[in-house]
Amino acid sequence: MTKEQEQLVTANMGYVITLARQYKSDALSTDDLISEGSIGLMKAATKFDPARGKAFVTFAAPYIRRSIEKAISRLETSVDVRSTDESLPVGSRNNYTLLNVLEDKNAEKADAIVEEDTLNDDLIACIDVLNDREREVVSRYYGLKGWRQTMVEIGEDMDLKRERVRQERDKAVRKLRKAAKSKVDEVRGKM
Repeated sequence: MTKEQEQLVTANMGYVITLARQYKSDALSTDDLISEGSIGLMKAATKFDPARGKAFVTFAAPYIRRSIEKAISRLETSVDVRSTDESLPVGSRNNYTLLNVLEDKNAEKADAIVEEDTLNDDLIACIDVLNDREREVVSRYYGLKGWRQTMVEIGEDMDLKRERVRQERDKAVRKLRKAAKSKVDEVRGKM
C-alpha cells in the first residue's frame, strides 16, 4: 500500500464503523464486522483512481459492504448442524461420534436418575406395609436415609443381634415384594 492509500484508509475508518453498525450477525461481533469492513476499505483504496472524479467514500462503500456481507455469509453457512451419533470425521466408518466428545463419562445418566427416583418413590409408597423396626432396618440397610449400613452397624445402633437384623430385613423384603407385585397388578388392571 502506498502512503496515499494508507491515508485514505485511516481517514475513512469512521465510515467503516458506521456501515458495520448497520449489520446484525449472530456469528460476528461488531468489532469483527468492523475488521471485515476494513479489509474492504483497504481493497477499495488500492483500486481507487482519483482521476475518475468520484469521491472515495462513494467508491469504497460497495467494497466495504461486500466484505462485511461475505464474512457474515461465510460464517453463517459454515455453521453445520450434525447429528450427535454421526461418525467423526464425517463419512468414516469408525464408532467415534460427536456424542463421545460431548458426553460426560463421570456424570450420572439422566434416565438412571429418573429411574432411581421412581424406584425410591415406589419403595416409599410400599414401605407403609412394614412395621417400624422393619422400616428402620430396610432404610438403613439400603441407604434410604442417605448412607448404607452393614447388618452389624444396624444391630449395634438398634440393640439387635446381626442375625435378628438379617431376619427383619428378609421379612421386610418379602412384604415389599408382595406389596410391589400387587401394585404392578393394580397398574396393569388399569391399562
